[in-house]
Amino acid sequence: MGMLHFDYLSQILGYHTNIYFILPACTHEGKEPAATLYLLHGGGGNGLDWIRYTAIERYADKHNIAVVMPEVDGSCFYADMKHGYDYFTYLKDEVVAVAEGLLPVNKTADKRLVAGLSMGGYGAFKWAFNCPDFFSAAANLSGISFIMDIFSGEGFAAKSVNDKCGVVALDWGSLEELQGSMSDSKEWIDRSVREGIKLPKLFAAIGTEDYSYKLSQDYLKYCKEQGVEVHYEEMPGQHEWIVWDTMIDRFLEWAL
Repeated sequence: MGMLHFDYLSQILGYHTNIYFILPACTHEGKEPAATLYLLHGGGGNGLDWIRYTAIERYADKHNIAVVMPEVDGSCFYADMKHGYDYFTYLKDEVVAVAEGLLPVNKTADKRLVAGLSMGGYGAFKWAFNCPDFFSAAANLSGISFIMDIFSGEGFAAKSVNDKCGVVALDWGSLEELQGSMSDSKEWIDRSVREGIKLPKLFAAIGTEDYSYKLSQDYLKYCKEQGVEVHYEEMPGQHEWIVWDTMIDRFLEWAL
């Protein structure tokens, strides 16, 4: 196994940022790994989080996979921000170009996976739903909610909606601009059903004491009603690393 820290000037973001890579032993011989996992961090986090707080390097070794861990602003929700940077474009265009241009990683959809925790779980499903031909499987860990429910009414982040420097204003401009857009997690489902889009295999997991547990159940129920198949697992736990460490390994077992 090997780990690479790539610090470079992003052409899309216009500033220096980081991507972290875990490479299995086979890449040392110029061979492709069994799969490549694009792994997204959560809100307030960074590209090192998965390495610091989980056994992802051990799981990568066990499954013979490469792991790509990009870094974004901690509250961007992987959006092309209204007032900020184009993080979704950066993710799907530049991160992939860097990974697949520099390293002996997989370049076909049947061997690409994406996963993330919390905000990164939302980001993983956003990427998978909006670019359905790019991945074979996607995992959303503790980010399984309708984004409109998070920021509306009694949602746990509703108080930030009227903040001119808050997440909604900076990322999308307003709730009205968010609703029905490519960042609306209900619209992903509706569009896939409406247009008959073939989606990657979808995996979702959460801790039963997570503050967003009820919202996750509403989301999963809607997916089922619309005929969107999601493999779901849960375990005792809150919005915490023990859940994400356990479930990323379970996702890899399931997906591979």
